Amino acid sequence: MFHEMRIYEAEPAKFNILLKRFQDTNSVLFKKYNFNPIAFWSEQVGTPHRIIYVLSWEDWDQREKAWEKFYADSEWSKSLEENGSTVTKITSSVLKPLHF
Repeated sequence: MFHEMRIYEAEPAKFNILLKRFQDTNSVLFKKYNFNPIAFWSEQVGTPHRIIYVLSWEDWDQREKAWEKFYADSEWSKSLEENGSTVTKITSSVLKPLHF
């Protein structure tokens, strides 16, 4: 098992559109394709127009297949067409636990 932290930095004027996309589309597709989100955050201090979340994966194969299905889903394409570009930068990090 491993964890992936993803940070989506939105165009400031489009942050609420990105939030709605996560609520209405991403979260539905996450359930549909067996993603395991640990939690979602926005920043109170720092960069206010970012969404940060952590996913838990059993193995690399599960991660690869889930993302492949997610991006191939017509609801994802529809969401992009309706809302246009909202994200200026995506950072994905696989986290390694520290044992102390």
